[in-house]
Formats: sequence, structure tokens, C-alpha cells
Amino acid sequence: MLPELSTVILYLSAVFMLTIAPGPDIIYVAMRGLAQGWKAGLIAALGLVTGIFVHILLAALGLSAILASSPVLFAIVKYAGAAYLVYIGWQIYKSPAVSIGADNRQLAIGHIYRQTILMSILNPKVALFFLAFLPQFVDTSSEYITVQFIIFGVLFQLTALLIMGFVGLFAGAITAKLNNGNERGSTWLTQIAGGAVMALGALIPMKDIWALFEQN
Repeated sequence: MLPELSTVILYLSAVFMLTIAPGPDIIYVAMRGLAQGWKAGLIAALGLVTGIFVHILLAALGLSAILASSPVLFAIVKYAGAAYLVYIGWQIYKSPAVSIGADNRQLAIGHIYRQTILMSILNPKVALFFLAFLPQFVDTSSEYITVQFIIFGVLFQLTALLIMGFVGLFAGAITAKLNNGNERGSTWLTQIAGGAVMALGALIPMKDIWALFEQN
């Protein structure tokens, strides 16, 4: 029922690299924390992670149904997802150095939470990402497919909450580091994260091909 430890470690490594790569979500958390303090930054992170669960649940139910109806179709989704991960990795890799400016609007904590949930739920790229990402780690021979999706989804949420929560709490120090002439460090961060995601996308089909060779 539970995924293998090696799979979980690989998964958490991929989630870590994806989450630390500077993008709209983590930049918004930093802006909110910079504008209104640690509490607003932490609530923004919590809202984004809450919205992510909706995508995880829909992906888990939808992909489980696909697997039950057609293993071949699931394999197509899986390998198309691997190709999409390579594409995401390349987009991250060639992204310019991030620069974060302050957002001086003072929003109520409840408003920030609701706003970030909607930001996450209404983002079609998030839905597409989970459709591509989760199938790479699921053991299709198990009878607990949906449970595995949920486990991986919750692990993603916890990791994202820890990282984005940290950014929200310490937004002032982090944004000062990124903006005060440390453009080179930001570029290295995006390149390392992008390279890791591309490697992940290439690794999954290679593992399956190797397994076929071993069987023959």
C-alpha cells in the first residue's frame, strides 16, 4: 500500500527542487511577507497549499479512473507527463534572475487566505502539472492507486508548506538577499532547480526501459 522508501526520497527531492525554484507563487508569498510581516506571508503560503489539495484530489481521482479503464492510456499520460516535466525544467532553467519588489497593499489576513486559495485553484497550469507529475511515482501494480496519489499529494503539500512558510516568515531577509546585487545566486538557483526537473523527466522513462531490458 505504501510507496517504497527510495521512491519517496526521489519524490521529495523533486518536490524540493520544484518548490524552491523562483516562480509566481513563492514570489507572491515573499511579497506578502515583506509588505505585512511574517503572519501575512505564512497565511499566503497556507492558502496556496490549501488550493493545491483540490488539484491533487482531482488528479488522483481522474488518473485512478484512467488506470482502471486502460493501462495503455495511463502509460501515454505518464510518458507525456515526463516530457512535460522536461519542458517545465527547461523553462525554469532559462528563467531570468528573479527580482522581488514590495507590495505595499495592506490586506486582511482572511482576505489573503481566500485570495491565495483561489489563485491556486483557478490556475490551470497547476492542474496540468499534477497530471504530469504524480503518475511518475505511482506503483501501477498496486491495488491502492488512489491512496498512493493522496499520499504523494499530502507529501507535496507538507514540503511546499515548509518551504513557502519559511519564505513567508523570513521574507525580509530573503528578498534583501535576492535584490541586493545577488543576481548571480538567483540565476544559479533557477538553473540547478531546472536541471533537476529535466533530469527527473528523463529518468522515469529510462527506468522503465531498463526494467524491460532486465526482464528480457
